[in-house]
Amino acid sequence: MGIIELGDVSAPDFPAGPDPGPAPRRHRRRLRLLAAAAAALCLAGSGRPAPPGLVESWSAATGVDDYPFPFRDAVLLNHSTPDGASAMTVLDLATGEVRWRSSDQGWLNPDPESGQLYAPRRTRTAQLPNATIMFGTDTQTFDAATGRMLWRRDGDELAATAGEVLLGDRDEQGRISALHLVRAGDGGPVWDRPIPVSPRVAVSDEPADTARIVYVTEAGELTTLRYADGARLATRRLPGPPAEPRWVPQILNGMFFDVRGGASATAVTAYRVDTLAQAWRFTTTAGDVYVQDCGPVLCVNDLYQATGVDPATGAARWRLPAADLTPLGGGRLLLTGRDQTADRTVVDASTGRVLGAAPRGSTILLVDGGGLLALRDVPGPPYLVSISRWDPVSGRTALLGAVPGRADACQPAGRRLICHVAGHLGVTDVG
Repeated sequence: MGIIELGDVSAPDFPAGPDPGPAPRRHRRRLRLLAAAAAALCLAGSGRPAPPGLVESWSAATGVDDYPFPFRDAVLLNHSTPDGASAMTVLDLATGEVRWRSSDQGWLNPDPESGQLYAPRRTRTAQLPNATIMFGTDTQTFDAATGRMLWRRDGDELAATAGEVLLGDRDEQGRISALHLVRAGDGGPVWDRPIPVSPRVAVSDEPADTARIVYVTEAGELTTLRYADGARLATRRLPGPPAEPRWVPQILNGMFFDVRGGASATAVTAYRVDTLAQAWRFTTTAGDVYVQDCGPVLCVNDLYQATGVDPATGAARWRLPAADLTPLGGGRLLLTGRDQTADRTVVDASTGRVLGAAPRGSTILLVDGGGLLALRDVPGPPYLVSISRWDPVSGRTALLGAVPGRADACQPAGRRLICHVAGHLGVTDVG
């Protein structure tokens, strides 16, 4: 149910067959020599290296403002056309071959479970007291593998699972007045339900049979619906109406979190989503707070610190300075310091105990299978990034090689690494 913003939207024009697009370039011996030379520069302090044998599987020329987004077995490449419009090219992740292209494409909500892309054809803008919002009034659905349009219906896409899509009717202020669950394959109806006008609807990111929907009225009344059939499960009134824009509702692990910012503190109140019975309340002086699943604990995060909270009681187990954290599995978390260029550390999620520090100056990425890669920029032109495997238990690194890119412009896609820099998009298999 994640969202990628790709600009304004109008009707896309998909070709019947593949477009030539930016052709992948197979690599020459020169790139191998550059990678080997860069790897040699990065041996200091990296532990026992592996042979520097990494070579990009394929690459393509891109625009300076292009942005790649991995999606299943493809790369969605958003870019601007000479006339200033937004367009998208879909490339095969394994080969770099162009699958299809669109022009004048706006934002997309890609759903990896169904392999479909959701986008509004028509949008509206509403000026609220504290913000300006843009929303869709209808939804068009595309097969991500071919670009073929599958169906189009009125209603803004709110959430999607492998088999269903939740749509909402919005008024001129963007408030939702009705919900519709439709089949992902053909847009056929599953259920329809009018609701009291709601400024915010939250949906859990789970399979349809366990997912829940919680909507709130402007008076502060919460209602839980079952995603699968729209049945009402519980209703309760909040202590006071939520104040926009500092009210953040979340559903996570069977709990509904009412995250409410104030002048000097933020309160996180947890309710059991099926009954809306209050479970606990946690207060912090931080602002812009969100809740994250961290395995044995819930993490309550802001821009400066992370707090590990007992999911049953709301009691704080630990607090650490962090601007970002990534669960690594096995009860471990990767923490990035307040300064995004700061060193990364691995901690025990239950206790907050530091288990190890990442190589200094490295960007750490998690790839399929739980492996960790340490990326480090090679000084001087050309733009190259060295890639090492890192074992957080022993602290050892094994150098794999180097490819064109910058450490902060690389992202994992399964067992591959996508790097984008200076008009160059490259994909490397890191095994």
